Amino acid sequence: MNEKRIELIKVTKDNMNQLQVVIVSTLPVRYPSSFYKSILKGSNVAYLAVLDGKTVGCVVWREEEGGSHLLSLGVYVLHRRRGVGTALINLFIKQCNAKDAYLYVSEDNIQAILFYQAFAFITRERVEEYYRGLVNTTAIKMVKNID
Repeated sequence: MNEKRIELIKVTKDNMNQLQVVIVSTLPVRYPSSFYKSILKGSNVAYLAVLDGKTVGCVVWREEEGGSHLLSLGVYVLHRRRGVGTALINLFIKQCNAKDAYLYVSEDNIQAILFYQAFAFITRERVEEYYRGLVNTTAIKMVKNID
């Protein structure tokens, strides 16, 4: 198989629409405009994954008192299992400014839970009513110690 190079590009106002399209296309959660504005202000960090000139995924996180909070990681279905998600999660882990990283994932998203477990995230707790507007509103909080 021909290995292709994945470029990781910081999100700016010029490519913000690409981030919005990836998130709407890959995640069941809808973010308010304030989510995207916080990226431009610098309180959230966001990168796009680009393969052969096409945006295929994204990652968004922010640094909080309790650790580095992974807010979104999405990859288009046709580009999964090709190293895109791995490149994005590794970027997040490398750039974490805290001792712990954490995320919330829908408890019925087994594929995502297994993906995060492969990167040493462990289940910390089950959070009822975490999501709004979804059929399953329960999330799993997963945590990873960053050394």
